[in-house]
Amino acid sequence: MVLYKGPRLLDFAKTPQYLQFNKYVLTGYRPVSTAKDCLRSLFYMHNELGNIYTHGALPIIHITLLCYPATRQTALLVYIVLSAYSIYCATTARTNVLRLQAFIWQALFRFGLFLFRVLGSGVGSPNSLRLFVIMDTLAVVGGLINIIQIPERFIPGLFDNWGNSHQIMHVMVICSIIYLHWGTLEDLAWIRTYQCPTEG
Repeated sequence: MVLYKGPRLLDFAKTPQYLQFNKYVLTGYRPVSTAKDCLRSLFYMHNELGNIYTHGALPIIHITLLCYPATRQTALLVYIVLSAYSIYCATTARTNVLRLQAFIWQALFRFGLFLFRVLGSGVGSPNSLRLFVIMDTLAVVGGLINIIQIPERFIPGLFDNWGNSHQIMHVMVICSIIYLHWGTLEDLAWIRTYQCPTEG
């Protein structure tokens, strides 16, 4: 997927130190970028492109709208556009509250997918829906903890290095991704034996 000729990518040794957290990924690093550059990075190959496009709702959209191919393609495109817009808003936000609000459209989109499944129009494993609800709940609660700045707000200085709200948020996001993984595995196991009803 190369729709835009991106900047020259960096090797591990040439990346800023704060990005050097995986010594086994040797190439394909984006240089330090502006918000506009981050948005452009949706359209050229680099070593985080897969993370961007596979995060969150893409597997859920694919399974939920399995029997509606045209709608599925449109939904995937809409979600990618919403994600790009959310990333732009989050990277240009001046406060934590505005940063969290940037993702409201993605959240509403996913809520619509959940309703589609609950009401019986969409498809998917009966066991995966609760895992996806837990996934989004963990992510939202983590974001709120980061905004409210608990626990450091109650004892300033004690949580400077460990246990502050930003670290708690990251742990909750990791847990959220684990639930996404489990839910996707449930859906993939379920899809092996599922056939969309034929129109007749």
